[in-house]
Amino acid sequence: MVITQRKMKQAVFFIISIILVLGFYKGWAKTEEDQPYQNKNLHVIKRDDNNLNEIDKLLETENDAPYVEINDLHEAKTRIRDLENKLHLIEAKIESRVPKNFPVVKFLNYKNRKRILVTGGAGFVGSHLVDRLMLAGHEVIVADNFFTGRKRNVEHWVGHENFELVHHDIVRPLYLEVDEIYHLASPASPPHYMHNPVKTIKTNTIGTINMLGLAKRVGARVLIASTSEVYGDPDEHPQAETYWGHVNPIGPRACYDEGKRVAETLSYAYMRQEGISALQNDSITIYGNGKQTRSFQYVSDLVDGLVTLMASNYTLPVNIGNPVEHTIEEFASIIKELVGGTSKIVELAAVEDDPQRRKPDITRAKEYLNWEPKVPLSEGLKQTVAYFRKELQRTKHSQKGNSEINTKVSFKNDHDIIEQL
Repeated sequence: MVITQRKMKQAVFFIISIILVLGFYKGWAKTEEDQPYQNKNLHVIKRDDNNLNEIDKLLETENDAPYVEINDLHEAKTRIRDLENKLHLIEAKIESRVPKNFPVVKFLNYKNRKRILVTGGAGFVGSHLVDRLMLAGHEVIVADNFFTGRKRNVEHWVGHENFELVHHDIVRPLYLEVDEIYHLASPASPPHYMHNPVKTIKTNTIGTINMLGLAKRVGARVLIASTSEVYGDPDEHPQAETYWGHVNPIGPRACYDEGKRVAETLSYAYMRQEGISALQNDSITIYGNGKQTRSFQYVSDLVDGLVTLMASNYTLPVNIGNPVEHTIEEFASIIKELVGGTSKIVELAAVEDDPQRRKPDITRAKEYLNWEPKVPLSEGLKQTVAYFRKELQRTKHSQKGNSEINTKVSFKNDHDIIEQL
């Protein structure tokens, strides 16, 4: 849960109210009228005191001191003024901690501004989608359980009035008022989704049911991000959206493959039965080695495709991918050349049920969305290598480490969204 400045003010006001009520109660219940008023527990702070370090001391002494007995209206006013002084200092400290420098976002009026939920929005693809939506001027809610996502991916938006981060597992229902839902939540890498197969199945089935149910309740438009893994180890090449797939339903990858296939089935069941405006997106998950072929695309092209699909009226599955096909060995050689160094390419044993060929047919995306990837492979790999270099450099420095190091290495914006978007 994000503690905003407004929530903090409400909490402080609530605490002050309780103190005043208890004070008045003790004052009226007191029967010995001749006992003099003791002011040794009353801590008065001048309004012009700007030393924020005194706040913690004030709170500590306030907690340690017994309740002040209030006998008349004058004493009550004095007590209120003291508490107001402390509240002002606490507000000043809160304001000093709230980030003020956000990327410049477009202004949208109430007719064009949408309230958008992104499940899995703290993940790699989701966080880049959040950047695009925020810069466009929309209100964005990110729901993530941080299994594979990281808060750092969206920290540059925390505190912005258009942004909200919710720590939530979509296996449990989520009650919000939204206009659009991008349902991206699911571990996508084989080591991650095979770590807890039952949880992966629940995320892609129960989680999808919850998002479709939310869309039904509030009349929202929903985009379901599927995967090329629904094609399995394909007999058809390239794979069009009409291909039914060749999947092992009891293999080690089945928790993800079949989970996504059920998610697609649920989407169209809801659309036919409940009238949900469900969009289907087949995005490519990268994994494999040796002679297996894959088709990689850069994340900005994927985000463009997702946003374009959401804005369209097309409701059938659409492949959002790059049809340029290479073997994993070729990719490894290209990356090694870009990175440099003396790294060796080591071929590991084949993974069970690992698809041997993968190439999306994007005819439907071109025809109905007027979309195709723009970033060439060489440029995308350069950007990817630069990103991971930055990540590796960041891990060497603690965020609370030496201030001199932190000033030399700036990691304010991992995505460089101003330059890229």
